Amino acid sequence: MAYPKESILKRTRESRLFGGRRKLGELLVETGLLERGQLERALQGHRDSGKRLGETLIDMDFLSEEEIAFALAMQLRIPFIDMKDHPIEPQVLELVPEEVCRRYLCIPIQRQGNSLQVTMADPLDLNMIKELQFVTGLNITPAISTPSQIIEHLQRHYHPETSLGDVADEIAGEEFLEFYSEEPEEEESLDKLKDSPFVKMVDLIIKNAIKKGASDVHIEAQENAVRVRNRVDGVLHDSIRLPRWTHPIIVSRIKVLGGMNIAERRLPQDGRIKVKASNVSVDLRVSTLPTFYGEKAVIRILNREEASVTIEELGFSEKNHTILRSFIRQPQGMVLITGPTGSGKTSTLYACMREIVSEESNIITVEDPVEYELEGINQVQVNEKVGLTFPFVLRSILRQDPDVIMVGEIRDEETAEIALQASLTGHLVLSTLHTNDAPTAVTRLMDIGMPPFLIATSVMGVVAQRLVRVICPECKEEYVPDPELLARLSMREQDLPFTFYRGAGCENCNGTGFKGRTAIEEVMIMGHKLRELVQARATADTLREAAMATGMTTLGISGLRKIRMGVTTIEEVLKAVHQKEELTTICANCGKPVSLDFKDCPFCRKPIVPNCEGCGRIVQPEWIVCPYCTHDLRSREDS
Repeated sequence: MAYPKESILKRTRESRLFGGRRKLGELLVETGLLERGQLERALQGHRDSGKRLGETLIDMDFLSEEEIAFALAMQLRIPFIDMKDHPIEPQVLELVPEEVCRRYLCIPIQRQGNSLQVTMADPLDLNMIKELQFVTGLNITPAISTPSQIIEHLQRHYHPETSLGDVADEIAGEEFLEFYSEEPEEEESLDKLKDSPFVKMVDLIIKNAIKKGASDVHIEAQENAVRVRNRVDGVLHDSIRLPRWTHPIIVSRIKVLGGMNIAERRLPQDGRIKVKASNVSVDLRVSTLPTFYGEKAVIRILNREEASVTIEELGFSEKNHTILRSFIRQPQGMVLITGPTGSGKTSTLYACMREIVSEESNIITVEDPVEYELEGINQVQVNEKVGLTFPFVLRSILRQDPDVIMVGEIRDEETAEIALQASLTGHLVLSTLHTNDAPTAVTRLMDIGMPPFLIATSVMGVVAQRLVRVICPECKEEYVPDPELLARLSMREQDLPFTFYRGAGCENCNGTGFKGRTAIEEVMIMGHKLRELVQARATADTLREAAMATGMTTLGISGLRKIRMGVTTIEEVLKAVHQKEELTTICANCGKPVSLDFKDCPFCRKPIVPNCEGCGRIVQPEWIVCPYCTHDLRSREDS
């Protein structure tokens, strides 16, 4: 006859058993859990086997583990802990070694000051209490749980392979990823590795990131958890949260795959992995960094399909697309691609090389590192540890009879000088610079020591670009932007010359409202006027004004065109174009993009920002007279 715990407690109180400790058998009979005849049979079995009475009752199927444990809790007046959903902090578990916990069937669950609460299957074992006090140096507060629950928690926390494997199987449920690391693992252990839950979890993390189109995976150790985030379309999103104790094993697995030293946790490390899944080959670049709570691992996902992007797919306007094509068709000269990290410079360079690769051309690249492998192109990876630097490789490349040279990045004076000289001696040179816009690339070269005449005679053009997210086509909807956003572009709701769109969020875009990215760009041609200004050491502002006068469309204008076409949103453009000089507004009269520095539209002569002709102060469009100087504003409208 079995009763729930509430009934046990009620009948125990009714029989007034709290007045003093009663024998376990008597307590069980008086609470109605056990009949007198069953107790006598259990006592006989207890004497014959030498086992404890509770064990005998369970073996004879008279009572369950939970009923015995709860009755003992009542008898000893200690708490009964149901461990099914009881959380345990990792730092508490570290107080008692696994060996001690398994020997005595106990597990620490909570610490308060100098007191440690330990739940145990046999709270009457005084030797256990003494050893726990000696090991921890704390006062032990006993509690009781069932042996099976304690064993389950010991397995979960000290040997979590089974529980972690169940999670990985449940979430993943797909084929095993094939990894090709720098140092391949032994074939004998491959089958065992496939069954390891930690291998499955690493598979899951990478597979999930590839499926979502992520460019990077961040595995970060925190105080009580491990946070896994994916960077999708340039924005980080939470992916998975794992228990804190999984961190060192998962990071070690990633380091083994990347051919890194798993014993070194004090210094940053880099590695590379090749992955094949679902007939898709992906290169992974791994970087680890020691942080306060443990090593942070970042996995850069280099999908080879992205390397096949063509110039048409970059998102450039038709005009700038034509100009870029004309640049790379020249037999010699330098073309610079500029922008901050993550602006798509490498993709643009690769698209240019795919455009000009042929049997007649010898194309050689020097990169740090080689991100994508391109067929028909000779790629060299910088290795500064052995002296294989950018300048050293460039000098060697010039002796290899190249037609086109791609320099991953111009970082110093020596690299810049060799690249510029190469562009004057019959080579087409493609490279990148970290500058915010196209005109600043010229002044940057001067800053690192390049003479103006060399820049003016070698640089054909500069392309500055950013990446903005594209509105998801499945959930695209019209909307009216917030007035504050319009004010940042000197626009008002009643003056909107076109319709604005945004993504509402759906399954196709994972609720973000965006799917994919496209480029906004400005292309500066080094014409005759600009070459004169460069040789005169003109400032970036002067170069920008001259470039705009000769037809250059700024990043801001390119962004506004994408907004007008319904490709992206105002917020995306404002995040990408943060400099006032790059921003433009739309003329409410003719709808053309105009610089924010202009007071009047140069196309229709209408005022961009209404101002008083008498005093020059900004006025409201509905005002009839200027409150500052009493000038009649209607004359402005009539004109």
